[in-house]
Amino acid sequence: MKKRGIFSDAVDHALIIYVVLASLFGIVAINSASASLNGHYRYVIVQSAAFLLGMLAMTALTFFNYSYLYKLRFLFFAVAMVLLAVVLVVGRVRGGTRGWIQLGPVNLQPAEIAKLCFIITLAGHLSRVKDKINKPLTLLLLFVHLGIYMGLVLLQPDFGTAMVFAVIFCVCLFFSGISLKYVFGAIAALVVASPLVWLVLNDIQRGRIQSFLNPESDPTGTGYHVLQSKLAIGSGQIFGRGYLSGPQTQYGYLPERQTDFIFSSIGEEFGFIGCGAIALLLFLIILRCFKDAYDSDHDPFGMFICTGVGAMMFFHTLENIGMCVGILPITGIPLPFISYGGSSMLTCCAAIGLIQSVVTRRRRTKFDL
Repeated sequence: MKKRGIFSDAVDHALIIYVVLASLFGIVAINSASASLNGHYRYVIVQSAAFLLGMLAMTALTFFNYSYLYKLRFLFFAVAMVLLAVVLVVGRVRGGTRGWIQLGPVNLQPAEIAKLCFIITLAGHLSRVKDKINKPLTLLLLFVHLGIYMGLVLLQPDFGTAMVFAVIFCVCLFFSGISLKYVFGAIAALVVASPLVWLVLNDIQRGRIQSFLNPESDPTGTGYHVLQSKLAIGSGQIFGRGYLSGPQTQYGYLPERQTDFIFSSIGEEFGFIGCGAIALLLFLIILRCFKDAYDSDHDPFGMFICTGVGAMMFFHTLENIGMCVGILPITGIPLPFISYGGSSMLTCCAAIGLIQSVVTRRRRTKFDL
């Protein structure tokens, strides 16, 4: 392939198109979901500004040589540790989680930035030890790496975000060539340790799991969120009730409709067609992330960056849609590019920028979709 300036391949144009379409759809959905809230236009303005800043960050990172991040990985680790420690001291509490830092009119969620830092530091760690991945000491140090991030997030406590780190870690570890005996051993350990997980959860988190298992047992309490979510999605049927016309959304019965349950609001007003369009867009974004990882397997650091971003997008999408339709516990995980939240939007766009940086500097292409 003919080189283009300092790059060996063009950017992943399809990935950019999918991200822009999903983000614009999200802004439209947020406009409707927040229509009955005080300061309605603030949500649209903040999300639009975050999208524009995110696109600038994506562009800047595309032109930035990602290989320099390997040398800066310890700096990213330090930044993540400081942010996660500071939020424990001065953070604002929402839904039982101390996870936000107030910066004037803006709420910063350090855990979102820490996800990106974790992808970079884990990619650096795995690329350095890939040839001895099945040695016990190597695996122990990798789990320590994960444990430091997860431990600080669990202190907030934010079990959902901690699971994001765990999924990124497991997916990257799987693609590093780890022996299956460790995979099956880890699964067995999780089964044995699962009762202990219940003991470390707070009352709100336990209530979410109980409402997931039997929401009808407390329809006005812990089961309220999931029941209203399922009602909103179901009432939309195939084509939806129409934009700005969903009663669950517009009359405020659907909780957190601009953030955690934006997918439910979309289902009510745009129906199965709208939900399917969003799911397809996010699936294509995830697919492109893993495709770019596959095409970059000659460079472990770049490959693990793409894999980590793909894993993050996958779990966010699966968990958010799953909790909205009632097949997974409610965790407060945002839907990438769709849910309201400046920190989430900037993180997702920056993550795609890292993938673009890898794509523009890879040396060969295996296949295209």
